[in-house]
Amino acid sequence: MKRGPQQQAGLAPGQDSMVNCFDCQFHFITHEPRRPYGCRRFGFKGPFLPSRTVFQETGMKCAYFNEGDSPAKGDRPRGSNGRLA
Repeated sequence: MKRGPQQQAGLAPGQDSMVNCFDCQFHFITHEPRRPYGCRRFGFKGPFLPSRTVFQETGMKCAYFNEGDSPAKGDRPRGSNGRLA
């Protein structure tokens, strides 16, 4: 029996349209090697994207997903560009 791409990635059937945490205003990167992803709304950090953790625990997609304000494609923030000198 062939497995689909979502099953090969370890996702359950029907989970292929999971919430993209990188587009959510509550998602953050912790810079902790063992727990690199976090969710401010749920208040946790973990080794997987928060949407995956929420789905594993509740069986539902994240109810608090709120798409954050992101600049339009091609728009770059103006300023120092991170250069100090």
